Amino acid sequence: MGLGGAIAASRADIEGVLWNPAALASLGTGALYFHGANDFGTSSQVLGGLAQWKGFQAGLSYYHFDLGSLDARDAANRNIGSLELDNQVFIFSFAYSAGGWADLGFNYKLVRLSSACTGPCEAFDQRSTAHAFDLGAVLAPPGVPGLALGAVLRNLGPDVAFADAGRSDPLPARFRLGLSVDVFPLVDRGRERERQVGLLVLADLQQTVTEFDDLDGALGLELEYRQILYARAGYSWSGEGRSGPAIGLGLRYKRFMLDLGRAFDDFAGFDTDAPFQVSLGFKL
Repeated sequence: MGLGGAIAASRADIEGVLWNPAALASLGTGALYFHGANDFGTSSQVLGGLAQWKGFQAGLSYYHFDLGSLDARDAANRNIGSLELDNQVFIFSFAYSAGGWADLGFNYKLVRLSSACTGPCEAFDQRSTAHAFDLGAVLAPPGVPGLALGAVLRNLGPDVAFADAGRSDPLPARFRLGLSVDVFPLVDRGRERERQVGLLVLADLQQTVTEFDDLDGALGLELEYRQILYARAGYSWSGEGRSGPAIGLGLRYKRFMLDLGRAFDDFAGFDTDAPFQVSLGFKL
């Protein structure tokens, strides 16, 4: 969130589970992590673990997405109860690093969608199970230090069937491209040196596959000091009206990781649950 969502070309990033599974390939170690966020009346929590073996990463994550509650009303606009919307996802992640310049990733998602109504509106109760897939890649071209290119297809899979409602809906499949440029690359004139300061410039474009007029974009900057402290800023624009700046902070100390993010988009002033994100991680 602190980068405005411009992370499709990120590498060695635990949050690749949610954005681009290829980012997991270059972690080089196992890890445990927690991610929590609030956004416009919704909340999400992710708890997961990753294991590393040779060039492979494998992980299991549990993702809970609470969409909050809505007033249920009949045809005469009378309140007939409160409708609770809730999603749960089990994510199985696999990633592989090929020669240090190509990272590949795959997610399988088992999705449980549910809505439950409190009051005389039980007819709105729905349950459904869906299967979705993510495919991603991050490329670091040899001979071009500091450059990374990312691509990911998210939420591929069959339509979600709601048996009680007699209908099905498509998954929100999205295609995302990303670019990351390290302004101060690790290699200087052919000699490795200790890194003091780093600056990443990132950019993403995303298209919802089923809506060709829905093009989103994001720009991000990350300033790093000694691979310990990180200051981030970003800006995103969206066809859904979710445009605006974001800021973030990060800390890496030995095996511990902490990331904070806050967005200031068009919806941020409409609800007490302002867009906020916290991520904790521990390398094994």
